[in-house]
Amino acid sequence: MEALKTLVAACLSPLVLSLLLQLLGWCLYRKRRVVAVPTLLLGTVILLLGSLSGWTFERLRDLEFRYPPLQTSNIPAGDVVIVVLGSGFNPDPQLPANSQVGGAFLSRLLEGVRLWRLRPGAELVISVAGTATGAQKSDFIAEISGLLGVQAASVRLLTTAESTLDEALLVRDLAAGRKVLLVTSAGHLPRAVQIFESEGLVVVAAPTDYGFVRRGSPRDHWWHRWIPSAEGIGTNHGWLYEQVAGLWQTIRQLSGTNP
Repeated sequence: MEALKTLVAACLSPLVLSLLLQLLGWCLYRKRRVVAVPTLLLGTVILLLGSLSGWTFERLRDLEFRYPPLQTSNIPAGDVVIVVLGSGFNPDPQLPANSQVGGAFLSRLLEGVRLWRLRPGAELVISVAGTATGAQKSDFIAEISGLLGVQAASVRLLTTAESTLDEALLVRDLAAGRKVLLVTSAGHLPRAVQIFESEGLVVVAAPTDYGFVRRGSPRDHWWHRWIPSAEGIGTNHGWLYEQVAGLWQTIRQLSGTNP
């Protein structure tokens, strides 16, 4: 279902819509110029507006900063499980483990290890997605754990999850009533918390991998958002994906099923 959500969001992307309109316009240009020219202009306008991040910047930033970074004083007492939500990786044996994953997953791993060092008795659960084999994922975690100075016995690896819902279902079965310190990218965290709580888990949010500057910080310049850029297209696409994924989660909850 992750692939379907990604496909729907991509089809709604300003870049894709613009390219489709441009293609249609040029196909019609010789025989239906009266239709082709407005179509080409519309595609250009959509691309221009879609490259401005000002439309969705604040909405995504509000998502990212909904939960503050988890401080030592806010870690609950008692037995907890630290859950690091994963992403795919490139199981290339010629590359070191830290080069087999993207920056988002590395940020999540580092935050998970930071929390584990604050609570060394906690179980550290790491989910690794993607089409690599279970053995490849195990080898990756073994190597990255060594690089980060984490004992292998402290890590439980999840290798079969294909979505955040899958991860929530697996964690529900192993948490055994423990509170979950949920580590994932800050922009993904609000939806992840909703999914985990819908499965009856008690969640403490642990955001990381911030993509936006904090409101009022020295690098917070509003006018940057109204300059056309590839970053603007990415920001708008990210917002679209969160809307599609949030709608999908709402449908699942209303239907009482696990689509």
